[in-house]
Amino acid sequence: MRRRQFLLASALGAIAPACAFGQARSVRIGMLSARSLDGSFYAGPIVQRLGELGYRERAGMSLEYRSAEGYVDRYPKLARELIDLKCDLIFAIGPELAAGALRDARTSIPVVFLAIDYDPLEKRIVTSLSRPDGNITGVYVPQGALAAKRLEIMREVVPTARRFLVLADVFSKDQLEAVRKTANAAGVQLTIVEFSKQPYDFAGAFETGRKAGVQALVGLASGVFASNVATISALLAKYRLPSAGTSAAMAGRGFLLSYGPDVPKTTRRVAEIGARILKGAKPADIPVEQADEFELVINAGSARALGVRIPESVLARATRIIA
Repeated sequence: MRRRQFLLASALGAIAPACAFGQARSVRIGMLSARSLDGSFYAGPIVQRLGELGYRERAGMSLEYRSAEGYVDRYPKLARELIDLKCDLIFAIGPELAAGALRDARTSIPVVFLAIDYDPLEKRIVTSLSRPDGNITGVYVPQGALAAKRLEIMREVVPTARRFLVLADVFSKDQLEAVRKTANAAGVQLTIVEFSKQPYDFAGAFETGRKAGVQALVGLASGVFASNVATISALLAKYRLPSAGTSAAMAGRGFLLSYGPDVPKTTRRVAEIGARILKGAKPADIPVEQADEFELVINAGSARALGVRIPESVLARATRIIA
């Protein structure tokens, strides 16, 4: 949890002089996330983009990375560690708990969030999207709308399905309302399994789904689910369930399809906001951005294994098809 993780040379490429990118001084950058640096879909690309902008290890930048590893009670302590290190900037990646811990600590250090599973205005991380108060700004992903869209897509792909399995936890619970509304409007039913403590009993959840007669799974965004994608994918294969994941990485790991944010573009914007602040911009003057580019990725191999024919209407909208 506390170990300092350095940038991988293969991810950053050749080290360039900081002055070539306009970096004026040495900086210490903190990151608070739900997952380890090498296990996060988002943290690594942010670090890579920072490197492209001149903020690199051995070129004037030091990185302090802290991961809560999915445990909700760790965030306040980790936030305090980064504050005490006197970071010049802190990225809060993933759940509300990351940004909330830094907000509650009342630090004056600038904070840039990537809100993966919450609305920063609704959760009062900021009081305005167009002109956020104080020292916090960032980018958020509208996961409620994405979760509802996943259910709509799965109904196209498996039109005979009348009951869907949904896994939820403390990080993803806010997405449930949107999925419930979509299910009610469509006349389909949900079997929702909510996990309360780690380790999550994924095998038990799938068995609950089997007993309820579920015919497909609709994914919600959670760092813990992402960390356990291999386990979930194996269970999807065992129970032969068509599934909609939350990121392209999940489609690449055996999910039938995924619908989620364009990770490279979203993380680039987060890093670029951070670079602006390091060069003197005030967070309060930088509007919070909503991710607005999304990817529909289809795993053709999973479709063949499940005997599912992807409709032309869905194929036509796909960003990528994995063979």
